[in-house]
Amino acid sequence: MKVYKAPLLAAALLLSLPTLAAPELVPATMLDYGHYEKVEEVTIHGDINDNIVNLAENNLTDKDADLFVIDEISEDIDQNMLVLDVSLYNDLNDGLVKAN
Repeated sequence: MKVYKAPLLAAALLLSLPTLAAPELVPATMLDYGHYEKVEEVTIHGDINDNIVNLAENNLTDKDADLFVIDEISEDIDQNMLVLDVSLYNDLNDGLVKAN
């Protein structure tokens, strides 16, 4: 009985490739501990009744960054609109967080 290793090798390669993930919400104070590169600033508009974190996460899924910080939250009551100003960052740390 022959054992075909190609499918097993292909599966192993697919599982070992880095996955693309949406940026993760972090508090702004975390940026003081470590090395982070600001990539982009984004303004997100949504319904005033939306959950703030879900609104941000759903609108940042296609962004190429590691972390995001919500800089400002404002409301336009006349238009029932929520406005989020978000900054995106890449994590340049080597896995260890060091104090400045």
